[in-house]
Amino acid sequence: MKPSLSVVMAVYNQAETLNPAVKSILEQSFPDFALVIVDDHSTDETPELLRQWRLKDKRVKVITNSRHLGLTKSLNVGLKQAKTRFIARMDGDDVAMPERLKRQRDYLLSHPKIGLLGTAVRLIDEAGKPLRVKQLPSSPETIRQSILSGCPFIHPTWMLRKSVLDEVGVYNEAFSYAQDYDLALRIVSRFLTANLLDPLLNYRVNSGETISLKHLKQQEWLALRARWLALTKYGYSITEAWRLVKPVLSFAVPAGIKKLVYARYYW
Repeated sequence: MKPSLSVVMAVYNQAETLNPAVKSILEQSFPDFALVIVDDHSTDETPELLRQWRLKDKRVKVITNSRHLGLTKSLNVGLKQAKTRFIARMDGDDVAMPERLKRQRDYLLSHPKIGLLGTAVRLIDEAGKPLRVKQLPSSPETIRQSILSGCPFIHPTWMLRKSVLDEVGVYNEAFSYAQDYDLALRIVSRFLTANLLDPLLNYRVNSGETISLKHLKQQEWLALRARWLALTKYGYSITEAWRLVKPVLSFAVPAGIKKLVYARYYW
């Protein structure tokens, strides 16, 4: 029988953290899913680890890019293979709680008007040590009110309906960073969204894969571009342009200072 859920993961040279991430998905209490992993032409031990997982579990499907495409294009490669009713995201350096997929799927089944569902996360450092719980706006109303100020979702916690992507489209490949924010803005403009308040993912911060501290200025610039598209193309009212004041002022802060602030206070 065809699974009802696809979990999409794109990885690149993540051999050090890949096994716990994949294991946490394959050991979910809800077993009816396909795990679609796009290997973005890794040069470390990632391909061999993925080969072993594919042999161990028939739910694992590995797609290997013939050249390095970057995260955005790799995610779209994965989405093309996701033909199921629900699609979840996962990253190769995070760890999902055993009930994550069940909790999110059950919520979407019981709330048919919700198009995208995220969760709170437990922040962990590079060694996996717990730091604190990070919660986000949870109701459709608070998410809509806050989204132009900043992305109210943690990307690898997403679960959404395929029908939502059929309407708003996939990741915009012009965005090497903030691709999740651009897509979230499109989704929120047409659908109700929510976040569960329980932390259902251990989310690794301050690692090489955490773009909030790497290429920060480029990420901020693309996030500003996403906001501009929201106001000019995605149906957000131009009267909400005042919400861009703080992000614009934040962008003006030198990158070195901003990275110190992010590392100390943001997470």
